[in-house]
Amino acid sequence: MSVIKSFNSHFSEENLKKIFEEHVVYSNATGIDNVNQYAFRKQLDEQIEILSRKMLNGTYRFSKYKLKLISKGRGKAPREISIPTVRDRIAMRAICNFLGERYRDEIDFELPQDVIRSVKSEIEVGGYSGCIKLDVTNFYPSIRHDKLKPRLNKRIRNSDILDIIFSAIKSPTVSISKPTDKEIKIGVPQGLSISNILAAIYLVNIDKYMDEYPNIKAYRFVDDILILCDISESSEVALNVIKRIKSKSGLTVHDPVKVPEKSSITSISEGFDYLGYSFRSGVVSARAGSVDSLKNSILAIFTAYKHADPKIKNVDFLMWRLNLRITGCVFENKCKGWLFFFSEINNENLLHQLDHFVSKICKRFGVPNQSKRFVRAFKEIKHNKKSTKYIPNFDVYTIDQMKFDLAKYFNFDVSKITDDEVEFYFHKKIGRHVKELLEDIKDFS
Repeated sequence: MSVIKSFNSHFSEENLKKIFEEHVVYSNATGIDNVNQYAFRKQLDEQIEILSRKMLNGTYRFSKYKLKLISKGRGKAPREISIPTVRDRIAMRAICNFLGERYRDEIDFELPQDVIRSVKSEIEVGGYSGCIKLDVTNFYPSIRHDKLKPRLNKRIRNSDILDIIFSAIKSPTVSISKPTDKEIKIGVPQGLSISNILAAIYLVNIDKYMDEYPNIKAYRFVDDILILCDISESSEVALNVIKRIKSKSGLTVHDPVKVPEKSSITSISEGFDYLGYSFRSGVVSARAGSVDSLKNSILAIFTAYKHADPKIKNVDFLMWRLNLRITGCVFENKCKGWLFFFSEINNENLLHQLDHFVSKICKRFGVPNQSKRFVRAFKEIKHNKKSTKYIPNFDVYTIDQMKFDLAKYFNFDVSKITDDEVEFYFHKKIGRHVKELLEDIKDFS
């Protein structure tokens, strides 16, 4: 399909409405205009017509983004997240789908656990003795527009479409909009649905270079690079890859000698961490910090229960939240949760420790332990993922099941709302709690 036909199909009014229903309708986020999805839905037809028309005639321009700061821990600068308006969010999802279609033979978005599975396999074969970890400095804010544009132009030779894409990444991110706000000259805002695919397009040539480099096996997940090689060649390999990234992409990689906490060169026998996983002497486990985050989130659930208003305190809701934290779930056609993310560990002892931790917390707070178990949930994920009843799949819930959960766990009077409203409120409530699951793995999600 030609570029124009593909773009036009993604920005048809019908497709844009579908994107709103599938990706935006349950979101509470508001952009710089403070218009939420409720207000937007009242003028949906009008807004979609404007969006489609301006996209198809090449005149659409993105609004400024609202700034949201995400803490990265004590002593670290917060991560800046850009929140678009509802209409821009629809537009970006359509652009993301369009780019995915244009680059589907070059870009393959693997899940972290898929990457880890391949790393495990290579280590088990035992063909490599060295491990190089490289971390790009300030990755997203350092992506150069002058280098990104020719990469896009190879597949999208249409100036109007390119102008629209660059309108999205040039728009400033602000707390309060001012006339003096200037366009961004370098970098891609984080938090947009197009950010990851643009970053992947930017590094396509680097990925090809590492794939063709002799006697190594390289992995990249966003800006985290892992290279397996012979330990005797590791310093030379690291130097060559760092130079290549600098010369071809204008990006700076943390020096493994000067900044070993960011980049490093080690032997595989010493052990290493990658994407939240720990590799030590044949044991693949979750990194200690990831385990601590999970435990803290479980403790927070019990603390919230302890301090809840006695009139609304609900032990069933406590157990529902706890079980969701333990098993994860399937929601919007995706597997969510800590165990799904760490499904490639082989450390069963850790799972028993987590089950013991839950038992201790229940006892401390005086709550009967009726929770599900990490050990059982892990086995279901590994051996019975598609047909398990132990892990909730909210995508296949019937209206009656939705009503039951809304009434039992969220104190909803479902007798006075329509089935459409039941579905809406159910997805809204579940979406909020699924978002909490991502906090346990927020550095890698």
